[in-house]
Amino acid sequence: MSDEDDYMSDKFLCGDVRPSLVQQPNKKRQIFLEEKKRAHIKRQKQESFTRKGIMNIKSLEESLKKPIENQNKGFQMLAKMGYKSGEALGKKMSGEETDNRLIEPIGISIKSDRGGLGRETALRDLAERRRQKREQQLRNRLVGGETVTVEQFRKRAQEKADERFAIGALKRSQLSCETLDLENGIKEAELSWFWPERNENVNEEGSDETNNENNEGAGVNDNEEEYTAAEKVEILTSYLRTSYKFCFWCGVRYKDQDDMNSNCPGESRDDH
Repeated sequence: MSDEDDYMSDKFLCGDVRPSLVQQPNKKRQIFLEEKKRAHIKRQKQESFTRKGIMNIKSLEESLKKPIENQNKGFQMLAKMGYKSGEALGKKMSGEETDNRLIEPIGISIKSDRGGLGRETALRDLAERRRQKREQQLRNRLVGGETVTVEQFRKRAQEKADERFAIGALKRSQLSCETLDLENGIKEAELSWFWPERNENVNEEGSDETNNENNEGAGVNDNEEEYTAAEKVEILTSYLRTSYKFCFWCGVRYKDQDDMNSNCPGESRDDH
């Protein structure tokens, strides 16, 4: 170590520390795909583990419900002692009017946790009752005079979930469109719904003038064309790709069309 080295100088104290955020689209895309792949593998392992556990439990329960086959050595030994299939074991007591002997063996309850036997049974019965109740409610549900099946109910629930996702994606894409338009000197949206709605306090006269100006600037009357939230997302994301080489689903603005074609998997959400 030389005498000229001063560890209190700016050479050591004020180093060139750059932020760790990834700015390159290619690197950002690669990191995103790797994280998505790891999450997918982890989810598959968890689902496989759960599925195997359920299958093992079901297989064991089905095996316990089956009677002993005639080829079983234990059954053959009992048969030699006079036992016949369907009869109870043991000698019937004389003088008894009813036969209280058990024909079926006592069931085996396999514990999977540390809870008490009574509580475990109660919870299992409760879950079964709730499942039966839900199925009954689905069968009795009437919409338009028709009974809704389980498949129809699931389909409608999925449609509602897709609609909620489309509404959220539309709001986010509107913010992206407004930001990019303003950065490029565009003061008015190409279509009235391309930008987020602004709830401003205006008087009635001013609101009429504003609505007229918006309709003229938009170029398309909203009453003439009506779209669902999913259709609006498709149109708006296509506009962002064409105008600014910005992929809403990637969250990346590419340098040019070649860069987008090389690094973006596609135009739709399913492609990502």
